[in-house]
Amino acid sequence: MRNVPHEHAGFTLLEVLVAMAIISLGLIGVFGSLNQMLGATSLLRDKTLATWIATDRITEMRVNGEYPDAGERDDVVEMAGVEWLYTIKVSKIPDMSMRRLDVSVGFADDPDSTVATVVGFLPQPQATGENDTVRRFGEGYEPLDPNADYASEALQ
Repeated sequence: MRNVPHEHAGFTLLEVLVAMAIISLGLIGVFGSLNQMLGATSLLRDKTLATWIATDRITEMRVNGEYPDAGERDDVVEMAGVEWLYTIKVSKIPDMSMRRLDVSVGFADDPDSTVATVVGFLPQPQATGENDTVRRFGEGYEPLDPNADYASEALQ
């Protein structure tokens, strides 16, 4: 029998350490990217909720037939388990039959923060002539016929 030297099959300690260092650097990059994506997702969620709150306030004022004087007002509302502070700034514009609304929304616990701002316009409500009451949005209009072809009628 011959004596055959055994070759070592495997890695040296130095090779294992270098491989682990390379893998750990890659994982640090992956976790950093995940953390950044989570932060962006949270910011997007907050901006979406704040925009909804602002558009809700503008829509509410339109539906209620409000036509406020120029000025500023604020209030706190809860949405998605978070307290939000919204500020409505009403401005007069050259068209005297309209009001400009700048609705800024931020966190209630940080009054200086602004997550989103939405701009809207309110028309001056029209009097109906019956005791000069104001017609609210949607009142006094005939409903549309779902079977009518309004586009063809408009083109004729």
